[in-house]
Amino acid sequence: MDKKVFQHDQHFLINKEVLSASIKAAELKKEDQVLEIGPGKGILTQELAKKCKKVIAIEIDESLKEDLACLPKNVDVLFGNALELMDYQPFNKIVANISFSISEPLFKKLLKTKFDLAVLLTGESFYQLLREESKWSIAAKLYFEVEKVLDVPRDAFDPRPRVDSVLIKITPRSAPLTKKEMVLKELFSQNDKKLKNALMFALMRVFNLTKNQAKDKIEDLKIYTELQNKRIDHLSNVQFKFLLDKLKSI
Repeated sequence: MDKKVFQHDQHFLINKEVLSASIKAAELKKEDQVLEIGPGKGILTQELAKKCKKVIAIEIDESLKEDLACLPKNVDVLFGNALELMDYQPFNKIVANISFSISEPLFKKLLKTKFDLAVLLTGESFYQLLREESKWSIAAKLYFEVEKVLDVPRDAFDPRPRVDSVLIKITPRSAPLTKKEMVLKELFSQNDKKLKNALMFALMRVFNLTKNQAKDKIEDLKIYTELQNKRIDHLSNVQFKFLLDKLKSI
């Protein structure tokens, strides 16, 4: 295998059973428009195109242009960073064999993206992160229902990755949120802001409070100043657990 495939953390899926499982999990309909992140050599893309209206395939590696040149007419191939380009594409479902390095950035992106269903082939370690007591597992429960479809061994890819993978299906959460969950969801939607500002806005919105009332409520929570001044996305799991404990009283 050419060394250039490692430039973008690429591992091409070669296992037909996993390919079939991905298609089945996507529950494709003729009217669906599918965003495929990382089509690679287009093996999965070909199958997606047979079952939906349109496939928008975004590939970062331009050396794969020749492999992706002869796809069906209902496939649009774009070259570039999917995390940047996906904002401008019309789709209702996502299918992705994602490189392990973008698992967390893509998950953050999905928190602010409208979609009906996503099927992701990702590293087992990231799947475990969504199941353990971490801030990302909390976010997953607030926004989504995450289902493991299949454990995927290393030999399902060429070249073989150093870790095992998991095929997961993500759908938007349907269960109603509690007030505390609403506050937490507001915080995640503002994850580039300082905690004190995001929390004030969240309390105002969820509990219909004035700015001063929200400030008083935050003061009552006794969250130490250093934590209040940290950005949401910079909170460690330990700090986030501390915050959760404080929010029990709201």
